[in-house]
Amino acid sequence: MTRLHVGVATAIGIAVLCALSIVRTTRPPSVVPASAPAAEFSAERAMTHVRAIAQRPHAIGTQDHDRVRDYITGQLQALGLRPTIQQTTGIGTRYREVGQVQNILARLPGTQPGRAVLVAAHYDGVEAGPAAADDAAGSAVLLETARALAAAGGARPTHDVIFLFTDGEEAGLIGAAAFAREHPWAKDVDVVLNFEARGTHGRSYMFETGPGNLDAIRVLRGTPHVTAGSVFTTIYRVLPNDTDLSELAVLGRPALNFAFADGVERYHTSRDDIAHLDPRSVQQHGTQALSLARAFAAGVLPRPFTGDAAFFDLPLIGLVYYPQTLSLPLGIIGLALVGWVGARVRQRDPRWLAGAVVGAAVTIVSVVAAAGIVMYAANIIAALHALLPWGGAPSWSAVYAAALAFLALAVTALCYHVARRFGEPHAVHLGAISVWGVLALAASVFAPGASYLFSWPVVFACIAALVPAERRVAAEIALWVAAAVTLLLLAGLAYTTAAIMLGLRGSGGLVLGGFTAMIAWLLAPLVERSTPSLRWRGAAWSFGLAVALCVIGVFAVRRSEARPAPSILAYAHDADSSGAWLATTVAAAGNPWTRHVMASGKVVDPRSWLTRIFGQPRRMMARPAPRVELPAPTATLLSDSINAGRRFVTLQVSAPPGTTSLFMRVVGAPVIASIIDGRPVDRTRFRQQGTDWTTEFWAMPSTGAVVALTLQAGGGMELELAARSPGLPELRGVVVPDRPYDVVPMQYGDVTIIRRRIKF
Repeated sequence: MTRLHVGVATAIGIAVLCALSIVRTTRPPSVVPASAPAAEFSAERAMTHVRAIAQRPHAIGTQDHDRVRDYITGQLQALGLRPTIQQTTGIGTRYREVGQVQNILARLPGTQPGRAVLVAAHYDGVEAGPAAADDAAGSAVLLETARALAAAGGARPTHDVIFLFTDGEEAGLIGAAAFAREHPWAKDVDVVLNFEARGTHGRSYMFETGPGNLDAIRVLRGTPHVTAGSVFTTIYRVLPNDTDLSELAVLGRPALNFAFADGVERYHTSRDDIAHLDPRSVQQHGTQALSLARAFAAGVLPRPFTGDAAFFDLPLIGLVYYPQTLSLPLGIIGLALVGWVGARVRQRDPRWLAGAVVGAAVTIVSVVAAAGIVMYAANIIAALHALLPWGGAPSWSAVYAAALAFLALAVTALCYHVARRFGEPHAVHLGAISVWGVLALAASVFAPGASYLFSWPVVFACIAALVPAERRVAAEIALWVAAAVTLLLLAGLAYTTAAIMLGLRGSGGLVLGGFTAMIAWLLAPLVERSTPSLRWRGAAWSFGLAVALCVIGVFAVRRSEARPAPSILAYAHDADSSGAWLATTVAAAGNPWTRHVMASGKVVDPRSWLTRIFGQPRRMMARPAPRVELPAPTATLLSDSINAGRRFVTLQVSAPPGTTSLFMRVVGAPVIASIIDGRPVDRTRFRQQGTDWTTEFWAMPSTGAVVALTLQAGGGMELELAARSPGLPELRGVVVPDRPYDVVPMQYGDVTIIRRRIKF
């Protein structure tokens, strides 16, 4: 076999391993048909529920919300369960949100009633879309799981299973907060399983756990089709992101959180519909829900206390896990193996130290350079697409992800060529694995849940380097085993993180560029052995492929019915002045339709009430609009007293009919404490503390809400109110054309906002 043939075979082998790793982390399992045995989960059966729930938008406080509530309770009753409604004022503890929630609960009794497994999903959606994936899919998973458990040949689980359909998740997790804070069943919960979505297709990732997850991961190991990694749980714990599990976490119980995230272009838009929801994602969701509910309900409750686990999944092997306490010994072993490789290299090469130092330095330089160049290139690509008539979302494109990966390979190959001028391959490789070894040890100390990303590749790379070159077959096998471990662990992770979870711009580009470079350095001995003369030609070929893929991306990545541009329009009316505006966010103004509607719009002052109500850090733009007289929110003083230097004010706050949410802000006096509908507001867990007292009340009843405030005495108080309702009023002289097929409403959609200020 010629060198060319060997090189081509090596490239194909690496490509196959990369493809296997990426497919493993992106493609969900096949759908189980409705004809399957009754005790199995069938996505085909579950999709019947999705179609019923996701007919129309059903945000909290809307008529369709109540339609969905009645559908779910009817289905639970048909299964022989006794659903109940927890109707109360939910007070968020992560965000400044409150509201009238209607949580749906049903309990499947076990043979030893009392302790329980909680399976949760939210049934509300955003105002802009029918919410088929987020989270009609989760609600359907709960209904089909309840059916399968109830139909399991009459065999009841040992422990109870509670099905919780939370309300107001999109309104700040207020339904989950109400359950954890008030419902009597909350004290019975010993395990929490939550099901979410941040896209419309793809694998269902187990991305978050409660503390002490080793025991839960042991149970998860027996679940089919698991995709999970402790790196995700490690990162998620420090991210400013939340699901209902963030509120249920106060129960202090073992927990597992699942979501599919591909198709983020349709997330929280009108395209989150039946047509774009992949039933295979629902199948994976449901298979895990049913398997875990059975396993936990049949096991010991409460669960034994354990520490955290390091875990990851591999093709054919499934979920691999071990206690995080082993991460540090594994990191030490990796560094010790690097030292052993160094001793071997020293015996063979008198100039080994110079080559190793150059290899380590160039490895670091290439990783930093590749990460920075890829991030910068991703930003340029995004800016280019913003100028193209057909637009598109390049940050979520597989074509551009491949292009940027080849760009990172070009940078790395060029750096490797430079390093080889100063050292032999084994010495340069020693420098590269030394960097890996140090990173593995550092990660095992500071982020043990992520340390496996570095420890296992460096261990296998060192083992391959220790096999004598004279044993050609053994050395070749060892190199391919090391390559397989590295690529199966990291290639899919890099792609998923960059192109699905974070996007290619910003931190996603850093991850893709940096990990591609690091992977390339570990594969360098395999490539060098196959094609020793490639070097700078490898950089040229990689750069050429990157350019070719970018050219393809320019024409292939464009707005479409399936990949639409998001938009928001708001008619904003100040009841205390003559001002009225048509407004949108700057981020949503990047498509021709919105630019046409907002042709005379200007960026709003960040201190404007418009920016405040839409929420920082959104930048707003607005244009003057004709004034339409509409009813404004009101507040009535119920009591006002001063005692011990504090002022105690109680208000009855009301919103006009049709209001979905009412924004409230106190101006002029610091708020020390607040109570809404008799429930104190706990600010200790808020994501952002802030200086002003603000809150947003969702689904306010016609009787209004009672707000009791404790303020510092000695000054006046002003209450700012802003009522938001769906749709735009008819504006004289203003024509808002229908959206084209590739522009869709997102999040709130089109809304009317009426603002006023009241002094007390």
